[in-house]
Amino acid sequence: MTPQGTASETSSPARRAKALSAVAVRRYISENPNIVLDDPALGEKIVAAAQANLGPNVVDMQGAVMQRMRRRLRAVEIEREEMIDAATENMMSMNSIHDAVLTMLEAPTFSEFIEIVGAQFGTLLHVDSIRLCLESALADDGAPVAQGSTLMAIRPGDVDRFFHGANWGVTLRDVEPDTLPLHTDQRVASEALVRLDFGEGTRPGVLVFGALDDNRFHDEQGGELLVFLGGAISRVMRRWLDGAGMAAE
Repeated sequence: MTPQGTASETSSPARRAKALSAVAVRRYISENPNIVLDDPALGEKIVAAAQANLGPNVVDMQGAVMQRMRRRLRAVEIEREEMIDAATENMMSMNSIHDAVLTMLEAPTFSEFIEIVGAQFGTLLHVDSIRLCLESALADDGAPVAQGSTLMAIRPGDVDRFFHGANWGVTLRDVEPDTLPLHTDQRVASEALVRLDFGEGTRPGVLVFGALDDNRFHDEQGGELLVFLGGAISRVMRRWLDGAGMAAE
């Protein structure tokens, strides 16, 4: 082996690293400052090294201000990301509700409407249980009476009882003992109740969604889209209630 070394030794990564001088590094960073500015971790290391050289009795106000600004900037970035995620989720929910409404409008008969609600709303709205409950004398003995896999008769006054007297058209919460029997899957952990108003002279109803995920529905969520869905269903159903024998006398 010659004093100059072999060709492979000359081109090795270790020798190339040694050949990169401090002057070259300084010149490169001066010409490309964004390398440091766009890398928060690298910038913090440089600031930390500069503060260490000042000694324990010296406070670098500029460095402290920069660190504080970086923390605030990161907090703003996190908030922006959360807002974008929330907006995206709301848009997806809105599209799902609109798809559900358009789908149910295609039903030519009441029975086909009920079938669409039971068979397709679960997929469109990402829920595990769906029941359309109408107050009726059929359930005067107190127990809900299933009218197929989706439609269910509940006793008069149950809707207000389920909502605990609240006037808001939607309730999002953990499943409750009184409403658990309404669900098609008794394992549901959270539920959404959508009040249905069919107009003067008729008894109300409630659309009940259930989810196995206990965090799917909770009281911190907004229910405006479900209120819209409830209003659309109420208006569509008004023409069928008399024929289905579920309207109030």
